[in-house]
Amino acid sequence: MRLPEVRAMSKTRAFVLASWVLLACHAGAAKYPWSAGSDRVPAMSADVHTLNENYDRTNSTVLVRKVDRPTRAALDYAAYHANFMIADLPPENPPSTGGAVNTSNPFHGSIDKQTLTADVNQTPLTERERAHPVAFAPLVQFLQSKHVAGSDSLEGLGSAVRDESWGLPHGPESATQSLSEAFLHQGVGGGVVEIWAKIEFVPWFKALGDLPDQDGDGYPEVYGRVKADLVTPAVIDAVQKDYGERQLSAAEVKGWANQLASYWYPSFNTDLQSPGAAWPDDRTEGDIRHQLGEHVFQAPTIVMRGKPSGKATYEVFLVNVCAPGAPCTSDSSAGKTATASGEARAHEMPVKLGRSAPTPQTQAEIDAVGHELADAGSGSWAKWAAKVAPLHEVIRQKLRGSPPKIKAFAGADGFLFYRNGLEYVAGGDLEKQRKGKNPLPIIVEFAKELKAHGVDFLFVPVPTKEEIFPDAIDPKFASLVGQVVNPYGRKFLLSLGQAGVEVVDLLPTFLAARSAGDGAEQEPLYQHQDTHWTDRGLRMAADIVGTRVRRYGWYAELSSHKRAFSTKETSFTRFGDLYSRLPDALKAPYKPETLVAHQVFGADGAPYEDDPDSPIVVLGDSFTGVYELTDAEHAGVSAHVAKAISFPVDLVMSYGGGPNVRQKLMRRGAGALATKKLVIWMMTARDLYNYWEDWEPLANK
Repeated sequence: MRLPEVRAMSKTRAFVLASWVLLACHAGAAKYPWSAGSDRVPAMSADVHTLNENYDRTNSTVLVRKVDRPTRAALDYAAYHANFMIADLPPENPPSTGGAVNTSNPFHGSIDKQTLTADVNQTPLTERERAHPVAFAPLVQFLQSKHVAGSDSLEGLGSAVRDESWGLPHGPESATQSLSEAFLHQGVGGGVVEIWAKIEFVPWFKALGDLPDQDGDGYPEVYGRVKADLVTPAVIDAVQKDYGERQLSAAEVKGWANQLASYWYPSFNTDLQSPGAAWPDDRTEGDIRHQLGEHVFQAPTIVMRGKPSGKATYEVFLVNVCAPGAPCTSDSSAGKTATASGEARAHEMPVKLGRSAPTPQTQAEIDAVGHELADAGSGSWAKWAAKVAPLHEVIRQKLRGSPPKIKAFAGADGFLFYRNGLEYVAGGDLEKQRKGKNPLPIIVEFAKELKAHGVDFLFVPVPTKEEIFPDAIDPKFASLVGQVVNPYGRKFLLSLGQAGVEVVDLLPTFLAARSAGDGAEQEPLYQHQDTHWTDRGLRMAADIVGTRVRRYGWYAELSSHKRAFSTKETSFTRFGDLYSRLPDALKAPYKPETLVAHQVFGADGAPYEDDPDSPIVVLGDSFTGVYELTDAEHAGVSAHVAKAISFPVDLVMSYGGGPNVRQKLMRRGAGALATKKLVIWMMTARDLYNYWEDWEPLANK
């Protein structure tokens, strides 16, 4: 799933494709040379159906689809095919459409040019083959994660299509075409299986004149056969079987949805909502209801809300989920498949602890930051900031030198960095942000609300990768390894402590670990290609949090109900969420990263599940979701906090909503809150600066 950053509300959406011509170089207004069908031929899939009848790829902000057979191919196609959200705006400085257009070797020879046609009826694809398209980008990611022989060739194919510039000026963020979908075609007489590509042009590309758009979705397209030497038997076998035929269970569909929401979040601010019996519901915005007219969809499986440009968007999927050994069904139980936190409850009766007054311990953090200020800044925040100003200026230069839609930046040693993380480090005093952006009064308000209900509270900001690896931002800052590079983040924690909010401060431990060096046998604390921490980082955080929880006076009562947990190491391979945010020209050196995880199991051998009845809540963003609800699963920070305290926790999670995830908890009502003893609010520190929406006071819940 490697699609660049876009704003979903634009009417000039683009998936990436440009111009193509079989003729030699020629100047002036070019004409497309492939044949164009006279009849409209809508795109189709045997397993995926768009349910909102007025859906328009270039204007809609809601997409509802039904998936009859929950294969990975069908789910990915439902998410990626003609989706309004995953499309590019035109570049700020579009290339000239005049001058010579070079069409002598389209797509660098990766597509047999004699087969190119804008008329799907002139391809050899049968009706059945055309009814089983696969979305190309997620297919390649799937194949690479499985180490399928030949997957790198397909990745190169996608790059060759995106990189075609037709001899025109071509910036790193201005690709004008992409290989959007692929079809398998059985050769004559049962011969070799071929791959046929559907290449889509962005609507604003006019160098070749008005291009044919046979499927009528606003994005012109052309079809062609992929060069045979780019297709391996292993790829065909994987597409036909594991990707195209194996049907996913309800748990696997849930994992797919969580992975998708997590992966799209950096660009589209996506999050999963707990689906109800029908959608839209009373939480759904009026403009979305207006687009849907009178339509109501029963038993939605997945409801994904995005907010890519300040206005809500929705991706809703109705999936016929499968139980092990049973046929797929579409009953209302499917609606419980994909939520942003665990739904399974422990079999034991809920543990209810006696009432006690909250006991925040703030002095240690106040003293620690005070000593840091005295040592590093001679008592002055400005002097401390001046010491790291050269790093901040390098960061600002990187940010100024790249369009805002480019969210990922290449660093040293294979590290990629997130624009928002860089902005946080160099952003200045967090408390000087305008009302609505300043987090301090909102966090203090929440702490007071919990205290009024007799609930303890810990605020746990997760350090950013940029704070831990300044030398990977630029090697000349190696001397800053192990040091604080954002003094105003420390000032903010001091203000929280002075306001009575207890902070579990992970940064000193993370900096000390990095300063001690990363041995060859150790994972770094953060993933190279992703915004998130690794297994090592999250387990280190869980141990620190667990140590604090065990010091509470009421923990002795909880420990009388303790449960045994064990761990088992596993691994998985994936591209991180920053890879797709790189400009296309910079992607080639990066390959999928293999990561380890430690899955947590109960005494009965069953995988750990968060328990909504637990008196301890872990409230968080995607840092609490990774490894727990995605990828390895059952191996996230909540699972390891549970292991550290010998008791399961209640995970309330929002992928991109760390600042406002507390609203999910408060909507349960005072009665539900009264059963809790502790709320651990764990969120990435980068969202303390210029969060994409305002921090909502509790009165707005």
